[in-house]
Formats: sequence, structure tokens, C-alpha cells
Amino acid sequence: MTRRRFNRMTTGTGRRISRRALLGGAIATAAGLAGLSTGSGSGLLSVDKVRAQDFWGVSNIYFDQTGHHLSDDFLNAWQANGGLRTFGYPISERLDEDGREVQYFERARFELHPEHAGTQYVVLASLLGVWVTQGREDEEPFQRVDPPEGGDTPDRRYFEPTGHTLSYGFKDYWEQNGALYVFGYPISEEFPEFNRDTGEEHTVQYFERARFEWHPENQGTPYEVLLGRMGAEFAIENDIDTSPVDRSSDSIRAFPGLLDPNWSRAVRTPDGHAMGMITASSVNIRQEPSIESGLLGSTYNRHTMELHGLVAGDQVGDIPAWYRLGNNRYIAAAWMAPFVAPSPPKTYVGRWLDVNLTHFYAVAYDGGTPVYGAIITAGRDGRTPLGEFRVLRRVRSETMDSATVGIPQGHPEYYFLENVQYTQYFKDGGYAVHENYWSHPSSYGRFSSNGCVGLMEHDARFMWNFLGEGSRVHVHF
Repeated sequence: MTRRRFNRMTTGTGRRISRRALLGGAIATAAGLAGLSTGSGSGLLSVDKVRAQDFWGVSNIYFDQTGHHLSDDFLNAWQANGGLRTFGYPISERLDEDGREVQYFERARFELHPEHAGTQYVVLASLLGVWVTQGREDEEPFQRVDPPEGGDTPDRRYFEPTGHTLSYGFKDYWEQNGALYVFGYPISEEFPEFNRDTGEEHTVQYFERARFEWHPENQGTPYEVLLGRMGAEFAIENDIDTSPVDRSSDSIRAFPGLLDPNWSRAVRTPDGHAMGMITASSVNIRQEPSIESGLLGSTYNRHTMELHGLVAGDQVGDIPAWYRLGNNRYIAAAWMAPFVAPSPPKTYVGRWLDVNLTHFYAVAYDGGTPVYGAIITAGRDGRTPLGEFRVLRRVRSETMDSATVGIPQGHPEYYFLENVQYTQYFKDGGYAVHENYWSHPSSYGRFSSNGCVGLMEHDARFMWNFLGEGSRVHVHF
């Protein structure tokens, strides 16, 4: 292929395309792609992810790297779908372009669609891949190809709506980082193309909303496939104002933990709150986002927390931000990471519980979607039974006497426990999921029980309200 630079915003005849025409066409196309009318593709956000606003609860994040803010629905869309790794930094403020509120990123352009507020289509990524390749339809890589003989394979997939294939490393990246929601369908095959940023030729493939680039020099790292900087290229071609601005007084400076791409995979509760995980050995919970405010208690390494918002506060570990855990309960953001559920060996229809004895987490699922995760205690010496079970019976406040399961008074392991909350038996012989008030929170995440799955009181309450008699419980390593 001849190396060449090309004006991405002109037609094949050299006629410059107006941004108004592109915007209008893209909005109509995006609506169709999102499923609002006939067409291919999908919108940017799923219904669950659009509720991430309940989690962030913050109006403004400021990025020193580019001197721009990211807020509200645009922040939610950015964070819920891969963040920095997928879209890059914001390179503009919010702008009004032909009556549509938009914002530019290094690798994308977001559009706000308030007419679809409350749905997954409130934010759409512009069809930059379609836009920047207008006029190239006659080039061989952009022409439709026939389906491969023998159909799809694990290494190759054909997309009838656009007539293109997706293979090997690009296919893996597409599937693992948002797929149709984030990138859209492929609109070309793989081919070599000159990159103005690197001054080199790379194997690329265009999608409705992105350009994938293969960087073999990064083989074996997460950066073997990189996304093209189409947002920046489009902004340059259209004279978009990308000048840095001063940080607003109501904003929070972006910090490394906030940029973790795993926030897009973090478990989200049914009401949209994201779940985080403690990374320090122990962390204090305060009444206010201040190290001088009242101490409410402590939490411990690998414990999960339901996050209700992000607020500015005292600097801890060079990070001046805190997560809100509920009314008047805060924890320093420096010690929080996204909680990503360990992959279960199988999934079930309806509501069920996955108990992982390798990672010591119980994760509540609705079908294939994790909606809550809790650290557990489990039976020492292999006493917690493995297998697939169902909740047999439930007792709101139970008295547990080990004599009923063959451990009499006088035995070293005898126990008599009153007011055990939220007990859900899943196997004859006294095996249950329940509150474990007699274990100190720091002892969770290990084998310490006589066979039951122990939970913190608030976690046991969630599982009680979520599950019911007949719900599946899968216990495994």
C-alpha cells in the first residue's frame, strides 16, 4: 500500500464536508444503530450502566493532562465503557454544535441526547469511523466481502450488516473491551495504513466508532492493540477549540485510581451503585471526608463496599477525594479499587448465588449479570460442601445449636449461637449462608467456620432480600 496522508474530512472529490451535514447524518445514523429505528449497531451505554450517575454523584472531574473537565452523563459514559484506555483524555470542554451538546476525546466524540434521558441512549459515541472514511468506499479494504467458507470460527467472525470480518487479535480486543456497544461493527478489513502520529505504517481496521491499530512492538502487553486518535484528528480538521481551561472550583482532580479501566467492569448493584474493594490492610470510615472527622469504624483488605458517590476532601496518599458509602459515611479514595467479580464456572437463569472458595467471595447474580459481591468466611478442613444446591428454607433470626448436627455439649467445637440473622439453608445437615456476627471483620477471607458460608450483617441482609426459597447456590473453588 502506498503511504499517504489524506484529509479525513473530505470526500473522494476533494469537497470538504460540513460539520453540520456530518452531525445531522450521524445523529440519524446513530439513532438507527442504537435500535431506535432500523439499522445496524448499538448505542454506547447499556441500561444498567446508564445508572452509574448514582455511583459517581459528582459534577466535575478535571484532567491536568489536557486541561479539561468531564462531568455528568459524559463522565458516566466514559467511565462505564473503558475510560482512558478506550476513549483517551477529554480534549475539549462541552460544546454546542448545531444544537447538539458534544465533547471531544482523543479517540472519540460524545453526543448528549436528552430526548432519551433515562435510557441507554442518552449518550452516544459519534460514528467517527464512518465519518473519517467517507469517500473511501471504493478502496478495496472498505468493500464488502463474502462470508468465509465454513462459517464463523473461534478466530474469525463475519458481520453481515456491514459485510466485513473480524479476526484474531482485533477480534479478541473488540470482544473484551465493549464490542458492539463501544466500537460498532467493522466497516473495513485489516490493511496497512500510514499513521501521522507515529510516522510509521501499521495494520489497522476501521469500525463505525473507532480505528484499531496493531503494534507488534507491544506484543504480550495490554497495548498490543491501540485505538487510533480519531477524536483528535477530527478536532484538528474542524478547528475545534481544544485550548486548556482553568480548573473549576467545584471539580475534583483526576487521580490514578479513577482512571482504572476496570471501573467499566466493576459490579453494579440493582440501583446502579458501583462496588469497590479495599486495597489497604485496614481503612477508617469517617463521618465526613476528613481525617479529623468522627471515626465510625474500620474496614479491611479485600472487603467490598457499595459506593454512593465521589466527593472532594482531605488529601490522603496525594489524592484529595473520598467515596461516600451512604449518609455521613466516607472512605478515602486512595485505598479503593473496582471490585470485579471472579468469573463463575457457569451461570443460571434468574437470581442465584456464586460462592467462590478460592477468592472468598459470594456474588449475587441476576442471570449472567453480577449485582452484588461480599467477602465471606467458609468451612475449614473442607467442611463447606461443593456443588450446585438450592435454598431449602430460610430463618430470619435463628438459634444455632451444634448438638443438632452431631457436635454435643462438652465437645471442643460445640457452639450455641442465638439471633443469627438472615439464615438461608442450602443443604441438609445445617449448611447455610448467614450473618456471622461472632467473627471479627478482619478475619473474613479465610477458612474459619464449621461449614457454613458466613457474611457481614449488611451483606447477609442483601442476600436475604435478593434470594428466596429455590434460588440456586453454586459452591466451588
